[in-house]
Amino acid sequence: MWKHCITFLVMTLSCFRSLALASEDYQTDATSLSLEQLVETTFIPASHIANQISNASSAVSIVTAKEIRTYGYRTLAEILSSMKGLFIPQDTSYSFLGGRGFPSNQYAGRVIVLIDGYRADDSMFGQAYLGNDGILDVALIERVEYIPGGGSAGYGDGALLGAINVITKKGSDIKGTQVAFGFGSQHANQQRVSVGETLDNGIDILLSASSFGAKGSIQQEGDNDETNKRLFAKVANENLSLVMAYAKRDIHFPTYTYNAEDTSVYADENAFAVLKYHADISSQLKFSSALWYGHYIYSSMDKYPTYTYVGESERIAKWYGGDVKLIGNWFEDHTLSLGLGYRHDYTWQSKNFAIDTSINDIFSDNTFDTPRKTYSIYAYDDFVITPTLNLNYGIRYEKSDNNVSSMVSPRVALIYTPFESTTLKLSSNLSHRQATPSEGYFAKPENAKTLEFVLEQELGWQTKLTGSLYQYRVSDRINYLSTHDIVAKGAEIELQKNWDEGTRLRASYAWQNAQESDGAELIKSPSHLAKLNLSTPLINNQLRMGAEAQYIGKYLLNKNTDEYREDYVLFNINLLAHNIAPHLDVNFLVHDLFNTSDKKNLTQLPQSGLGFWLQMEYTFK
Repeated sequence: MWKHCITFLVMTLSCFRSLALASEDYQTDATSLSLEQLVETTFIPASHIANQISNASSAVSIVTAKEIRTYGYRTLAEILSSMKGLFIPQDTSYSFLGGRGFPSNQYAGRVIVLIDGYRADDSMFGQAYLGNDGILDVALIERVEYIPGGGSAGYGDGALLGAINVITKKGSDIKGTQVAFGFGSQHANQQRVSVGETLDNGIDILLSASSFGAKGSIQQEGDNDETNKRLFAKVANENLSLVMAYAKRDIHFPTYTYNAEDTSVYADENAFAVLKYHADISSQLKFSSALWYGHYIYSSMDKYPTYTYVGESERIAKWYGGDVKLIGNWFEDHTLSLGLGYRHDYTWQSKNFAIDTSINDIFSDNTFDTPRKTYSIYAYDDFVITPTLNLNYGIRYEKSDNNVSSMVSPRVALIYTPFESTTLKLSSNLSHRQATPSEGYFAKPENAKTLEFVLEQELGWQTKLTGSLYQYRVSDRINYLSTHDIVAKGAEIELQKNWDEGTRLRASYAWQNAQESDGAELIKSPSHLAKLNLSTPLINNQLRMGAEAQYIGKYLLNKNTDEYREDYVLFNINLLAHNIAPHLDVNFLVHDLFNTSDKKNLTQLPQSGLGFWLQMEYTFK
């Protein structure tokens, strides 16, 4: 551990030295914002009406489209991995989202992911798809927001420990036809065509199609093949918008048997459509509504000639719903939000088929789980008590027709600004999550009580310090292996620094102590996470470097054997050449520069290890 800590510290000090020696001849880079501008950046709170970050009840983290390009991020998992307090491990097929010490070994995470306000996890497993199986090409992302802390009062069932908001680009962000080609390690390749424009009548259109393919996996070269096809469309005018997305990922999963003829194929199909309408009814009243549809299909086929076995399975989930809300300023110093929500998970189907070819023994079943309707009503108020003190409070009531206990999720937060450069926040939440069909029936929803204190301090010279202290307790766990509560406490600190010549630094450290109430250690829950992101212009701003380091502390892999994954530091570096030729951008990424995460041992599948990626993007204007 100490070796990795020293390595991380040396790199940090080296970065500061490089910054101190940076030439003052650099012009202000277009990809940077001052911290004053960042504080004024809007995020999407629970009411779905944009607020400034300084008014958020927790320490919001944001990664913008420009940062995604600067660091060469290719998946949502890579974007989230750069944010403080989040841990995104992967196995041979999926990435798992863990936050603030909560174990990242389950499909159903406790931090939900939304895309343009649509909840993007499937209702069969509760899994958010973050890697190459993700429904969005990251080139279509305008920004990603992480709002930590209990969020069910604002975002509904499932936001136990936070929410991720993904906001997509508009056609006007592209202004033409964009073509991108990329290739890299493991024979990976990617193609994308995006068309974006704002018509004379004010309608904004964005259409995109992309594909990804790779031979080889995180396990070893040639171990599996993977493909992904994605379609995306977004049409919007001043009051109305329609967003549609579709993705199909196929992966030949490694079987690790002694017979090369043994094969497995997994497939994930995701799709959704969201129609939104919003309008200003009067100067004091806004109306917002949304209708959505989504489906997820998982299928697998296993062929084991060695064992004379063939098996197929399929899981199908379909759902639709809606939400309407009113946001009013009827009373002085109050912003009220009142809303109703409805969700109908109308299809949960499981199909299984297996045959033993040696004796022609056939097994098959087709099971339909009982559909579930969930109703919700909620209210929030942002009360400006004094010019320096805000009270943000609200409550959501949810009830399903499946004999599960109703869910009441309150929240309250005080936001105090004693000085222009200092903001203090204290918040408390009670959040809930229902079981998915894959988890079985639980009469009580899982719940989490959270308490958080936040300090945001601007230090001058475009420098900002953010610190958080938190604790939570997860009760009535949806888990057959353990019924003990999870109790956690932790601390996070992040420093951001901008320089006028365009250099930017973001460094964070998170200490998280989560365990079961009987003192048992949680698996896949590192106690220490440290992250460093540095970007700086090179060669008169035509070339920009993005470098990052991530320290992941040691964590338990298996309770039964007391096996641990050793700590390591991951280094990535990306070079972005902007307008290397008219309308042409090129970036070259080296992932895991020192191959420190590729630890091949018997207790843990290695992460992706050393790799590279070269991409070219041309925009026809």
